[in-house]
Amino acid sequence: MIKKSIKKIIGSFGYEIKKKEIKNQVFDKIIKKRLDNKPIIFDVGANQGQSIKRFKSVFSDPIIHSFEPLKEDFLKMDNEFKNDNKVFLNNFAVGDKIEVKNLNITKKSDNSSFNDITIGTEWLKKRSKQNNTDETGYVSGKERVNVIKLDDYILENKIDTIDILKIDTQGYEDKVLDGCIESIKQNKIKIIITEIILDNNYSKYLNFSDIEKNLVPNNFRLVGIDLAHTDLFSGIVFAADLMYFNKNRLECFEWIQKY
Repeated sequence: MIKKSIKKIIGSFGYEIKKKEIKNQVFDKIIKKRLDNKPIIFDVGANQGQSIKRFKSVFSDPIIHSFEPLKEDFLKMDNEFKNDNKVFLNNFAVGDKIEVKNLNITKKSDNSSFNDITIGTEWLKKRSKQNNTDETGYVSGKERVNVIKLDDYILENKIDTIDILKIDTQGYEDKVLDGCIESIKQNKIKIIITEIILDNNYSKYLNFSDIEKNLVPNNFRLVGIDLAHTDLFSGIVFAADLMYFNKNRLECFEWIQKY
């Protein structure tokens, strides 16, 4: 009854409600068309392996290098994929320099971040309620984690091409990109899919220039935005997923006509 009333009201303004495609579904259709079935994928911020499953559902034979610093989440991922010789699991974080630093652990572990969580936001109130805690208790502790640079990892493992670099690090995405600037300049990466936090849920949140400072000067172009993290009633976009093509490795806009 409520849904029908909302549809009727919105319809009176000339708009129509349609079921939204699942998060990243459009991106997956695009990358499937642009790459063969054996891509090399870097999954930075792997959590418990959700993106491994996602990419395995898109491609028949991907090679995936996953990076997850939290020990508990890594062990869950390791338990599921340790016998898969096409999945390389790495228990460390990725950033702009080699170091050891504290990671804030949250009740919902995929919200864990090097950045502090901002008290008083609607996002935190909702997350705390969902996890049966108050705002101050949503961060359950800290964990010392090792941080590496992707440029070093790529060089050490003699990787010439990365078909997809996916980054989801809760406000640390710019540091991940800083740490693979040489690979970006050398055109080793074809596609970058990264989350960007656009609201003050954390002590640091990014804008487009933070992401694009290393991408646009090095032939990457934004070809897709997924506004999956949006509050329907306030209209606030908390975060978005961005997709960039390296125009030296892919025809950036050819897919628009074919999709």
